[in-house]
Amino acid sequence: MVNKEEFLSEILRRVQRNYVHMVEIERVTKDMAESFSRNDKESVELLLKMRGEELERAGEVKREIQMLIQALEGKEKEKVRSWLNVDNKYEADSFEAKKIVELSGQIQQVLNRTVSLDKVLNSKVAGKESFYQTTS
Repeated sequence: MVNKEEFLSEILRRVQRNYVHMVEIERVTKDMAESFSRNDKESVELLLKMRGEELERAGEVKREIQMLIQALEGKEKEKVRSWLNVDNKYEADSFEAKKIVELSGQIQQVLNRTVSLDKVLNSKVAGKESFYQTTS
């Protein structure tokens, strides 16, 4: 196995890519809301497709991160999962770990904003049939 710093660097690179994807998903969701408010159905459909593609890319990066984590053993695996979940169970003990924690927190913030926006948009489009109505 490669040394710990190299391994964490690989995970960090993927967390950075995931952050970029999540920011793009948020941007596209905002654009969808604007297009919907203008009643521009063609743009909404195009943006939905773009968002779906970006979600797929983000999902692939998450799978890569999970594969990297699976190669870790015991406490190291637990630490990395903790850092990714920003649960502060383990102190970030290196530059890479600190950046993973920082970016993971930012990803969570972007995700929360995107879900909030998506809830509003979905409720406007689907009303009582909204995905969020059935899962609340």
